[in-house]
Amino acid sequence: MKRLFIATKIELEQPFLDLEQNLKRYLANDKIVWVEGKLQHITHRFLGQTPDAQIPKLKQILNNISHDFNAFNLEMNKLGVFGSRYAPSVIWLGFEEFGAYLSLFNDLEKQLLALGFDPNHGNVVPHITLGRVKETQSRKYFWEIIDKNQPQFSQQISIAEIILYQSRLQPTGPIYTPLYTVKLR
Repeated sequence: MKRLFIATKIELEQPFLDLEQNLKRYLANDKIVWVEGKLQHITHRFLGQTPDAQIPKLKQILNNISHDFNAFNLEMNKLGVFGSRYAPSVIWLGFEEFGAYLSLFNDLEKQLLALGFDPNHGNVVPHITLGRVKETQSRKYFWEIIDKNQPQFSQQISIAEIILYQSRLQPTGPIYTPLYTVKLR
């Protein structure tokens, strides 16, 4: 059994790296686990604990996707938070328009369901996780910082490569190992 997910690796450009540093500085008194830059990605589908025997079938699904979809760009242009105003849980960067992403997600989901995976639960919101919020000193201050740091710039994120990753959780943070990579046409 391996803990798996399907994603595209990304790298933030300088304006977003600066935004991330500002958030870390302004929210330094809050308990937030920040994601290392080398681990940042857009998840297409979290699979969870998966039997090793499913990996060849997952590779075939990725091959199907690579033949069916052209590479596309997403315009990253917003800062968001999952959770509620009272209990924020994840700080993320996201996108206004993501129709091409939804098409890819829906095709991937259909093939995964046919393979016996449980359906994805919740809304589909493509995003890049910056940090996981464990505790805030002041919710009011936290939300002021989020509101004041909405980007006035954007970055094109290329979805040209899809990767099947293994995730191993360690006390020092997760380790992501690419198991299989395909390029979209």
